[in-house]
Amino acid sequence: MKKIEIFSRHCNSSKFSEDRERLKGFSKTVCYKNLKKTIDKNLSNITFLMDGNSDEHFLKNEKEFKVVKIEGGSQAKSWASALEHVKNSNFSDEQIIYFIEDDYLHLENWNNVLLEGFELKSEYISLYDHPDKYKLPIYQKLQSKILLGKSCHWRTVPSTTLSFAVKFKTFKKHYEIYKKFNFIESGKTEDHKMFLDLWKNGSSLISSIPSYSSHMDLHWLAPTINWEEIIKKY
Repeated sequence: MKKIEIFSRHCNSSKFSEDRERLKGFSKTVCYKNLKKTIDKNLSNITFLMDGNSDEHFLKNEKEFKVVKIEGGSQAKSWASALEHVKNSNFSDEQIIYFIEDDYLHLENWNNVLLEGFELKSEYISLYDHPDKYKLPIYQKLQSKILLGKSCHWRTVPSTTLSFAVKFKTFKKHYEIYKKFNFIESGKTEDHKMFLDLWKNGSSLISSIPSYSSHMDLHWLAPTINWEEIIKKY
């Protein structure tokens, strides 16, 4: 079995994250340490994608995994560079690609859970049980199928963030759709609309219940998990 190829995007600063409210003790260094601690090296490999000067970033000390410089300066440019890097990597069709943004935490055993998700034949996998599905009015009439995996339940959902897993054959098939919702001039990426477009065109996406990862935005933490206790470990 091929390892999960993780592409973890980092930058020196981001105007889209600087105003977010965070949990006490949060830092992107904590997320980095958490990823390295929870990775199963028998199942996964990490490539760190660095948008900016790594000499001014904690990745300057990374010796275990590859650090690749990408062109960026904005969310959209960084994402475009990440997409291009993966596209040019020439993986086999069945290779699992996992994009991770730099402000996510993971639970132990997420590597196995992610692989189990693909056994359910979904094209896209998210380990983030996004609370927007429970809060936002647009989802009040959302109907999901609940699927039974080996370690947890899964639900079908229409959207997630830019932290998701996909097989390389699906990545290639939808490459132009990713670009369609990536706006270089404004610097923004409309990930929500991107996944809605994929969903409306017949693509499938499932997320784990409970979460095995979460965005560290105080207002959008995945439910039922004490993420503050996890942060304290680092």
